[in-house]
Amino acid sequence: MTLFRRLRPGSRVVVVAAVVAAFFGLPTTSAQAFLIQNHDRITRDALPPAEIDGTAVAQILIGPPPGAGAVGSDAFVGDEFRHIDDAKNPADICAATQQAWNFFTPIVLNGARPAGPGGTDLVDGPGARAAFGGLAHALQDFYSHTDWVEDNIAVGQPDRMPPPLMPTCDPATLPPGLHSGSFSLDLGNHEDPVAGCPVGGPPPGFAECHSTLNKDAWNTSRGILMVPGRQMNYFDLAAQLATRATTDLYYQVRGLVAANAGECVAANLFQADRRAPC
Repeated sequence: MTLFRRLRPGSRVVVVAAVVAAFFGLPTTSAQAFLIQNHDRITRDALPPAEIDGTAVAQILIGPPPGAGAVGSDAFVGDEFRHIDDAKNPADICAATQQAWNFFTPIVLNGARPAGPGGTDLVDGPGARAAFGGLAHALQDFYSHTDWVEDNIAVGQPDRMPPPLMPTCDPATLPPGLHSGSFSLDLGNHEDPVAGCPVGGPPPGFAECHSTLNKDAWNTSRGILMVPGRQMNYFDLAAQLATRATTDLYYQVRGLVAANAGECVAANLFQADRRAPC
């Protein structure tokens, strides 16, 4: 089963990254991640519609920096923790997922505090929602940018979910060879700068480059491969696992907000138009 509309070869995140960057005064460049349509679709499919209104969804997808949302996070191409890039081993992967958690969750919790008359508003609702979206982007990219999908297929468990990656992550619980690809925009050392891989192949210590490992779309060199015994490719499987993980992340973060500020505030955070007194 193909989860998302198939895109023409070469479609990248340039358009949305440029729009977000122009709106908020950020630098523009090509970014590396699930294509923007796929981050959008994964996030929308993952969030329970009865608990989240349209305004909240829009800000979760593209909100203000530094979170910028699940789609807008691609404007921050240089932040490796947002994309789980350049991880040579499980320890590097855990360091990236924990850095993402430690960066985004304080923004969520600080923004998701009652404010205004009767506590009907939040200190920074849009910023908190955008930070949740940025955290979701990082978690989604774990499935696209590492060889977790490949390892699942190798051990005959395509649907296996990883052990906890956030807020803590134990490298010993991950496959010993787990890694993501090298990505660098060193314009003087690349045959194709956007691919992010040196002409001579992966730098020392890296097993692969992002350009050969990523499953960002159905038509990447790895994403197009078919999962044995399934009517789906590697991209479809990565997106399916990322969707499940994003649903779990939603309940994890919602619970964190409720524990910090109360269930009423958590409801106001994810239903931006609700504005109930808390």
